[in-house]
Amino acid sequence: MPPEPTKAETTSVIPDTRYARCGDVNIAYQVLGDGPIDLIWSWGLGSNVEMMWEEPSYAAFLRRLASFSRLIVFDRRGAGLSDRTPQTATPTLEDRVEDVLAVLDAAASKQAAVLGISEGGTVGAMLAAAHPERVSALILYGTMIRFCSDADHPYGVHPDRDAAEAMINMFVTGWGVEEARGLAAQMWAPSLAGDLGFERWIMRNTRQVLSRGEVQPFIRSLFDYDVAHVLPAIRVPTLVIHRTDDTLIPVASSRFIAEQIPAARYLELPGADHFPFAGDSGSILDEIEEFLTGSRGAAEPDRRLVTLLFSDIVGSTQRAAELGDRRWRDVLTAHDAAVRADIARYGGREVKRTGDGFLAAFDGPARAIQGALAIAASVEKLGLEVRTGLHTGECEILGEDLGGIAVHVGARISEYAAPREILVSGTVRDLVAGSGIRFGEPRVVDLRGLPGRREIFPVLREGASPRAVRSLASRQENLFRKEGDYWTLAYGGKVVSVKDSKGMHDIATLLAIPGREVHVLDLATPLAVAPGTAGDLRQDGLRLSPMQGEELIDATARSVYRQRISALEGEIDEAEAAGDEGRTSTLREELEFVTTELGAAYGLSGRPRRATDDVERARKAVTNRIRDALSRIEREHIALGGHLRRSIKTGTFCSYEPETPISWHGS
Repeated sequence: MPPEPTKAETTSVIPDTRYARCGDVNIAYQVLGDGPIDLIWSWGLGSNVEMMWEEPSYAAFLRRLASFSRLIVFDRRGAGLSDRTPQTATPTLEDRVEDVLAVLDAAASKQAAVLGISEGGTVGAMLAAAHPERVSALILYGTMIRFCSDADHPYGVHPDRDAAEAMINMFVTGWGVEEARGLAAQMWAPSLAGDLGFERWIMRNTRQVLSRGEVQPFIRSLFDYDVAHVLPAIRVPTLVIHRTDDTLIPVASSRFIAEQIPAARYLELPGADHFPFAGDSGSILDEIEEFLTGSRGAAEPDRRLVTLLFSDIVGSTQRAAELGDRRWRDVLTAHDAAVRADIARYGGREVKRTGDGFLAAFDGPARAIQGALAIAASVEKLGLEVRTGLHTGECEILGEDLGGIAVHVGARISEYAAPREILVSGTVRDLVAGSGIRFGEPRVVDLRGLPGRREIFPVLREGASPRAVRSLASRQENLFRKEGDYWTLAYGGKVVSVKDSKGMHDIATLLAIPGREVHVLDLATPLAVAPGTAGDLRQDGLRLSPMQGEELIDATARSVYRQRISALEGEIDEAEAAGDEGRTSTLREELEFVTTELGAAYGLSGRPRRATDDVERARKAVTNRIRDALSRIEREHIALGGHLRRSIKTGTFCSYEPETPISWHGS
């Protein structure tokens, strides 16, 4: 039997999304933790249970709750991953209470504490009043119970309908729009305003929760919510929490709620953040844990998943000596400014300086790689080179610093990077699958001071961009193209990179002429690589694939070669006399090529060589290098490797013969 997971393990994973059925509606939910108390999270406005985990502060808040409870989170009908139809766009309070009951049933929870956030608190209050047998305790944070105030209902959030309409218009205008991210942060979590990663998450989250067309009808449906009359009927233990300067829901709302619920405990904390996971979230969590369990748990180190970027200037000591102190300080200042700008541009955070480099933290590995590419390009404009290492792992948050094994792994990876190189761990490579970021072949290394051998991968800086790679995959194009030291291969919607080799060139030649046989000597010594020469010679009727026992080059061919050599020598003299250096260089390259080819056809004695031994050697060499290339292709792309193995024939004559015609692009 496998060992039981520890509590840390049960709360560190991202839970699976499941679905509860409420009538004809599917409600998405997740369960995390194995504590003695079931706790259901009732969020306001709308949520997406899979987006919650992308914001580190939100994820950390939920994990702390799950450390002392069995936490259940869900998306209300009409939002997030739950069913979103015209019929679910404006749910009633009764609908939403039924949704919570359906989720509790699906999660096999007979009774749970309810944590209602913002407008989600109205659902919690209704549930506690109507179904006290299912609610062990009620916690209301930053809750509103009525949208608009009037003479008979002075406890609404907005003073009148005009003020409410103005708020709705602001919501609809800025919903999901990047330009409004700063305003959104100021509204929901002012302490995090200016944090680019958080602001971008807010916009991604809003787009994944509700569309722009869905947000207006839902907010308007809140006009009808008013649970003031049910508050006195709540008989379960209740804790009401509000921050004094909450920017979205006035503190007067919770003060009124606490007065209306019998024996409710009211707690007012300093702060302006409406999101409970922003600002001093620890105080809120401590109060909730003590309220539900009777005690506060020992403070656990704050840990989160982070992608770490280590950069270092190559040859800094030598450059400093060359430039002198003053000029070197100027270069370093420009370097630091460029690196910091690129870190911020891709949503990272500077952790600290590390000698001549930086340690930065990103909440996503793809953004970290994009940041590394930008840094490399920026510093090269300053005449500098950097080496960079990246790793994704769980880190301990030590104030502004980071600790843990992941930090050591990232630092050791960067030590293996060559100048201008970006190396990543296997974890990073796996996490960015589908992003279009291309990697070179792995290296297996020992990381100093760490057990075991690990694979690290270079990020390919040349060739197809991530956007182009994703476009290739979506268009299902077939591509076999050399880009620098690697080949970009696309087949069946998957794009990979394979390091250059002679076998890759052989395969490319065969793919370009499907169904045609190519002699191994044409592959082993391809005349076609010399512009002009091969075409000229083929037009003269030379047969470039001798049969066994024949001379590699016959008398007619030798005559043509010699004539061409003589002609080239004359043309070179003319070009030199005319001062045409470009044409002179081209002609000399062709002369060298033709002379080499002619010399290769003769033995040491100067007599024409016979093809028997040469053909066999070429057959073995070409076969082995094609097989080696196919093996490396197969490691990266099983489907393509299998297709090529079935379709490529090797021997004295090689060919590409697919079962069905396939069009390949090489550029």
